[in-house]
Amino acid sequence: MKKTRYKRLTDLDDDVDTNRRHDFNSMCSALAGFLLLFAFVACMIFLTSVESIPSTYLLSTLVSKQNKTKQKKRPAFRDESQFLNCSALIKGDKNTIELYVNNGRMKLDKERLFDLPMDCASIRERVYGDMPPFRPLNRPIAFVRTVYNLYELQEALLSISFHPDNVFCYVMDSKSSDKLKSDMRTMGKCFDNVLVLEKEYSLNSGGHGQDPAHFDCLEQILPRRWHHAVIIQNFDLIIKSPQQLSDLSETLNYTSIMGFDFGFKYRYNSKADWTPRGLKLFKNETGVPSQILTKKLRVRKSLNEVIMSKVFVKSIFEKLNLKTIVKLFDDNDYYGVDEMLVQTLYENYLGLDGQMESNCIKNHDDSLSRMTHWDWSGPNGFDKDCHSKWKRHGICILGVEYLNELSKSQKVMANKVMSSFDFGTIICTREMMKTNQTSTTPDAKWLSSFPQFREMQMKANGTYNRDKFDC
Repeated sequence: MKKTRYKRLTDLDDDVDTNRRHDFNSMCSALAGFLLLFAFVACMIFLTSVESIPSTYLLSTLVSKQNKTKQKKRPAFRDESQFLNCSALIKGDKNTIELYVNNGRMKLDKERLFDLPMDCASIRERVYGDMPPFRPLNRPIAFVRTVYNLYELQEALLSISFHPDNVFCYVMDSKSSDKLKSDMRTMGKCFDNVLVLEKEYSLNSGGHGQDPAHFDCLEQILPRRWHHAVIIQNFDLIIKSPQQLSDLSETLNYTSIMGFDFGFKYRYNSKADWTPRGLKLFKNETGVPSQILTKKLRVRKSLNEVIMSKVFVKSIFEKLNLKTIVKLFDDNDYYGVDEMLVQTLYENYLGLDGQMESNCIKNHDDSLSRMTHWDWSGPNGFDKDCHSKWKRHGICILGVEYLNELSKSQKVMANKVMSSFDFGTIICTREMMKTNQTSTTPDAKWLSSFPQFREMQMKANGTYNRDKFDC
């Protein structure tokens, strides 16, 4: 994998007849030459106004040299994809957006699945076949993702942030289709840096199963080389390039990033014993100060999507017993249970390496991890206040209308993309990575808005005073 390079695909054409005979006589040859010249000129004129299909993933799935019998089983996206002018869409050109939307968004759902070749050569070609050569990363990143539907979507999302130095770990919902499970495991066998766990978890919209699944992945990849782990779910979209994330990790050093908020008492059992001693949280309590063992943990929350330093993750597995606290949070009697475990461990000082020591009591939104357009008014479905006019679970779906905002965002990821609503957003985000049109990497000045980063800087400079630290 270390020497893997991208390769370019040659342009394919649906209308090419691969069985065409070549025994033309001279007259036919002349006529054919004229027609080919005419077609070439027409094609050049056409391509000046409509961008060609941008991605290897799209080319290899929408365009085929299969026979007509197999061709009928494949989705015909050609009419839709001709309007997928990613360059203009990323710039936010209103006319291009309107043209694309009015002619039908590209959609990928269970009724329109691709008949993908699943040999390793084909998978690798789709994932990184048309990108520039890889450059070594100083600080590889781990991506820990829970998934439950559509292999085609997950392969496309992998292709956005794939780098042979990075690590990718997947945990699947036990209720997922046999096709998803089989295809994901096939994909995992094709890359040294992609791990698909055999163990499956029962995942649902209430957040159940997410924490144990994510921590299972983290434990499995701990021996591998990475510096920060990005925790993500089925519909999360990475919007920073591998190089940018590596640079961000270098700036963060051992800092983890997440929001600060107090846990809602209707989301956890507030009457339980939340002291580390009551939770049997430490593997060995010898040497742990009594103040830590007997002090009740303040339950904190933000989003499930967080960025965790390996220093912090390693210390958790070395010093803590997570069994009781994971079970306590992952309670079927409560909803939204997957947004508190990491935050509670990080923001209550437990003597862990890489964790925040200041025990801040102020609330801080996480303005780095995830870009989200919230809209809690009304039910799922059409919503005039969403740029895409569609939402799910109080979140506007990221159609191509959001591409310009994504390209300017300082954040690492965005939620939520749905291929059954607009697959074009995912394709154009990949093009954004390919053509280096993402926003700048957050620098130390901007990151200083995060108290955990300021604390790390002060410790590095020898100016940190826990009693005087201002969150």
